This record gives sequence, C-alpha cells and structure tokens, in this order.
Amino acid sequence: MNISVNNKTLSDVLVLPIDGLSANAQEIIREVSDVYQCSRDIVLAAMFSAVGVAVGKKIRIFDNKYFNYPCLWVCAVAPSGSNKSTPVRFILQPLKDRDASEYKVYREELKVFKDSKDEHKERPIFKQLLLSDSTPEARNQVLSTSHNGILLYRDEIKGFLDDIGRYNKSGEVSQLLSVFDSDNIVINRKSDDTLLVEEPFMGVLGTIQPDVLAGTFGNDLLMNNGFNQRWLFVYPDENPSAMYSEKPISKEVREAWHSYINALLDADFKAGGCDTVYIIDEAKRLYIEYYNELQVKKQSTDDSYMSAVYSKLQIIVERWALLTHLLGNNPGMSRILPEEMEYSIRCMDYFERCAEKVYMKLSENRKQPEIKPIGNEEAIARVYYANSPKSQQAFADAIGVSRPFISKCLKKYERLRGYGLHPMLNVDNESDNKKTAVTT
Repeated sequence: MNISVNNKTLSDVLVLPIDGLSANAQEIIREVSDVYQCSRDIVLAAMFSAVGVAVGKKIRIFDNKYFNYPCLWVCAVAPSGSNKSTPVRFILQPLKDRDASEYKVYREELKVFKDSKDEHKERPIFKQLLLSDSTPEARNQVLSTSHNGILLYRDEIKGFLDDIGRYNKSGEVSQLLSVFDSDNIVINRKSDDTLLVEEPFMGVLGTIQPDVLAGTFGNDLLMNNGFNQRWLFVYPDENPSAMYSEKPISKEVREAWHSYINALLDADFKAGGCDTVYIIDEAKRLYIEYYNELQVKKQSTDDSYMSAVYSKLQIIVERWALLTHLLGNNPGMSRILPEEMEYSIRCMDYFERCAEKVYMKLSENRKQPEIKPIGNEEAIARVYYANSPKSQQAFADAIGVSRPFISKCLKKYERLRGYGLHPMLNVDNESDNKKTAVTT
C-alpha cells in the first residue's frame, strides 16, 4: 500500500486530526471536548502526554539509527475562560489515582522501614508519575529514582518557566535540554553525593494564555538555544464558548479511559517482545520524505528560530508516531504502520503552524534596545570633534560657555576622538596647535 503525504499549506491545517486513532480513542476525545465545550486539540494533546508517561521507558521507537522514548513537552495556548484546564485534569485523573494508591503503599513501607533496626535495608521510594511544583534538586532526585519516567504538569506553565534559575543558576536550562533528549545527567554538588540520572524521562504538560506567551517564552535564552523549539504548542484558531451544561462524562467513557491507562501502567512490553517498535518499509519511506522536506525548509530559511523548529519536528514525529501506534488499532505490532506515520506527519504540520503562531507572538513585542538621550556634555563633545573649531576658546564663546567647561566635556568624552571629520585629538587654540605641531 502506497501512501503519499499531502503537501498541505499551513492555512489548510485548521485542527489537530484524530482520524488516525482507534474508534475508542476518538470517542473519548469527542465526548470530553463536547462535555467540557473545549478545543478538541487540547484534549488530544493531553491524551498523548498521559499515554507517554504511562508507558515511559518501557517502550521505545527505532528508525535504524536512533532510539526515542515517547517523551513530549506540550503547552496548550488559549485565552482565559476557554476551559482548557478541566479537560486536562480529566485526562490526567487515572495517573493521579495511581499516584494516590502508590503513596499509600509508600507510607506503609516507610513506617516499616523506620521501625526496622536493619541498617542494610533500603529506604522505600514513592513511585510517582506526576510532578508539579518542585526545585530542580528535588526534580532530579525524583528522576534518579523513577525508572520509568514522570510527567511534570503545571496548569499554568508560566510558573514552571518563571522558576527556572530561581533556585540554582548553574545551567538549569541546559540540563532540561538534556532531559528532553534522555541524555544521562551527572550532578556534582559540594555538599551532596554525586547523583547520576540515567536516561531521564520527563514529559511536560501545561497551559498558558496568549497574552502571557511573550513574557514567558520570549526571553533570548529560551528562544535561541532550542528550548522553545522542543515544545509542541497547541494553539487553536478558535475556542468554543463554554456554555453552561449539566451533561457529564458518561460512565462508559470514564471507565474506558481509566482502564486503558491502567493497562498501560501495568503492561510489560519487554515480556511481550514489543518494547521496541520499528520504523521500516513504507512507514520509513514516508518518514524519509518528511525528514527531507524539513531539511529543504531549513535550507531555504534564514530564520534560525524556525530552522530549529524543523530540526525538532524531525525527532518529535517519531515520538508522536509511537504514541499514535499505542492509541491505534494495532498496538501489539512491533512496527509502525504506514497510516500511523502518515497521520503523525499531518499532526506535525499542525504543530509547525502553531509554532509559527507562537513565534509571531514572541516577536511582535520584542523589546528594542533602549535609546538614551544625549546629555549636554556629550553633545558638546560630539559637535566639537565633528566640526574642528578654530580653538576651544572660540568654540566656548560661540555657544556661550566657559573654556574650562569645554575642556571638561572633551576630557570626559575622550572616546569620541575621531568622531566626524576632525583629525586632531586634543587642541586648545591656535598657539597650542602650533606648539603641538613643533613638539611632536
């Protein structure tokens, strides 16, 4: 079966498609969107984030060159009052329930540990899935003990970004970039033991208002080092009005979603021989076609920001394809189907468009360098050096100030020597000028 990628323009991509998912997944997305009267895009993106952390490092995708875990950084952009938070909380509820259950187990094990006199017994670990407000040190500690992965969820993602550098200014952004790439992190602190975080997995999910974008993602550091470009921004063109409704999520949909997430949390992909999913054959051809298309875009633009977006989409499309596979009709297969890759590429077209919308928001109010007014003393020095007056005294008489004041201005702004057409650096009057010529 040959499937070609449609060359859609960004203006053709209006919503995040759902047709590449199973009927059950589509039904959940539609009902949550309908009940909470919110954008379908936000529900879908939250669903992918939740599935990503539910499987974590238990499964990966391989393109015959690189391995990728299904780790995503997702930010939903919508105005206040557009009901973007409630549907996300519904999607994350099975993970919250599992955390609550694991915490009870942890507290019981901790009590036994503290009552025990065995010095060789290991302290129990809280096997958490969700992280919200934490310091970088606490986050790294959780990552080091979480063998599967975590999802950092902040309803207002601005809080997470505002905290960057707040507690520790020694390269937190660079560390986060490594986390996204699942690169090992070695943390050495003078007062603590060395901490090794092997192949960290930390998805990020949050929401933000359009008017807050520039003040949150708009600083030079985040824009220029690839941090922003790692995010999938869900930025719907339209957000439905959230009218009052008493319609609840049906019991069937709620139970189906909870059962699905719990099954993923308990699944042992390695035992089933499906811990690695491969991109091969027709799916690989589609991937190569899309990869090369992005390469052409990178070469044809002189915009470094969007060029970095294209680079990251080449990676993220694989992660998205793996999650599509899990949410599709044949999750037990060990290869990506062509239709799953084709669907994932269409989703990347949507995210590319959203990245451009965000970039426009970040760029439209970029703070220009402040232009300071020139003071009187600097103005006098500039005019003097630019016009080569006969003498300092003549110049002072012409503008109605004293000669010592002129000397003071010239000395203070000596760096302006050579400004304009004046060839001499320090002249006073005709006699001094002649004297200078003799002595030099």
